[in-house]
Amino acid sequence: MPRTRNQRKRARTRGEGSVYSRVRRWTTRGIEHSKTIWVATCRIGERGRRKRHYFYGTTATEARSKRDAYLLARGAEVPAPPPDETPTVAEYASTFLAHTKANRRANTARDYTKTLDGHVIPHAGKVRLSELSPAAIRSLYATLRASVSPSMVHRVHRALRALLNLARDQGVIASSPLDGMRREAPRYKRPSAQALTEPQIRTVLKAARGNRLEALFVLALTTGMRQGELFGLQWSDIDLARKSIYVQRSAQEVDDEIELVEPKSAAGRRRITLSAIAVDALKRRRALAKKEEHDSELVFPTERGYVLRKSNFQRTIWNPIRKAAKVPKARFHDLRHSAATLLLAEGVHPRIVQEMLGHSNVTLTLQTYSHALPTMQAGAAAAFDRVLRRAARN
Repeated sequence: MPRTRNQRKRARTRGEGSVYSRVRRWTTRGIEHSKTIWVATCRIGERGRRKRHYFYGTTATEARSKRDAYLLARGAEVPAPPPDETPTVAEYASTFLAHTKANRRANTARDYTKTLDGHVIPHAGKVRLSELSPAAIRSLYATLRASVSPSMVHRVHRALRALLNLARDQGVIASSPLDGMRREAPRYKRPSAQALTEPQIRTVLKAARGNRLEALFVLALTTGMRQGELFGLQWSDIDLARKSIYVQRSAQEVDDEIELVEPKSAAGRRRITLSAIAVDALKRRRALAKKEEHDSELVFPTERGYVLRKSNFQRTIWNPIRKAAKVPKARFHDLRHSAATLLLAEGVHPRIVQEMLGHSNVTLTLQTYSHALPTMQAGAAAAFDRVLRRAARN
C-alpha cells in the first residue's frame, strides 16, 4: 500500500509553538485517502536531559487535552492556549464528561450529561470557553428561566460551574467567569421534606405486616436509611447480637443496569444502632429468607434473589401498601424523612441524626429538617424555665 511522505502543516498557536496538524495521505486500490491528525508536544525533564513527548488526537483540543493531562499529572506548568484556540463549550463538554465518569459516581455523570446536552449546549455550545463572559451566562440563565423550573436553572449552574472549574484547573482558561458571579448565582430552595404523621406511620407498618419485606419498612422508619442502601444491604452487614447495621454499599441503577456501589459520601459508610422493633423484624425476615428458593446474601432481594429495582418495587410493593394504609401521594423516600423528623421532634441531638442519616455535615441535616426546629426550640425554652425556677428556689 503506497503512502506519500507525511506532510506537516504548521498550525501552531502563538506563543505556544507546540500544537500542529499533520496530514497523512495514501492510496488504496487507486483511490486517494487523507487524514488530518493533530499533534501536541511538550518537553519535560531537567536541563540537558529534556525529552520531547507527542500526543495525538483527531482535533487540536483532544491532542492538547492529552498533553495537559500528562503535564498536570507530573506537576508541570500547563501552557494556556490563546483565546481564539480555546475549545468551544460543546467540545470541552466531552472532556469534562469523560473526567466526571472516571472520577465521580455514575449518577452524577448521567445528571451532568442530561443537563449539558439538554440545556447548555443547545444555547451556548458554539461559544468558545474564552468568550463565555458573565454577560453571556446571564443571558443563558434568563433564557432558561422563561422555559424551565428554578430547580433546573440551579442544576444548569452547578453543571456549568463544575465544567468551568475543571477547565480552569487544567489550564484551558485562566479563570472561571462564574467566579465573579457568586452573588448572582441562581438560588433554589429545596422544598421542605415531607414526613408522615405518627398515625400514618402506624398504618403503614400495619399494612406491611405479613409482607415478606416487612422488615424493610421497619428499617426505613427506624434507621432513616436510603432506599438504595436498603436494597444493597447484606446479611454480613448486620450484627443482631450487637444490635448494629453497618452501611457499606448502595444499589444504584444507571441505564437499566444495577450495581452495588459505595455510599454517596464518606459519611455514608456508617454504623447504626438498631431498635428492639427493628431487631425483631430482621429476625423474622432471616427465618423467612431461609425458606426462600435462592441463596442471595441480600437482606431484601426479589423472590428470585436479585437486587430490587426501584420501579418494580414502587409498582408492586410500595404503592399497594401505601394505598392500603390510605396515605396519599407519599414516596418511599418519605419514610426516611419521617424517621429524621420523628427523632428531632423527640429531642435527639441533630448530630446523632446526621450520623444515622449519613449526611456529610450537620448543617445539611438542619436545613433539610428545619420544620422540626420549632418543636426543639419549644423544648429549649421549657428547659430554661426549669433551670431558672430551680435557681429562684435556691
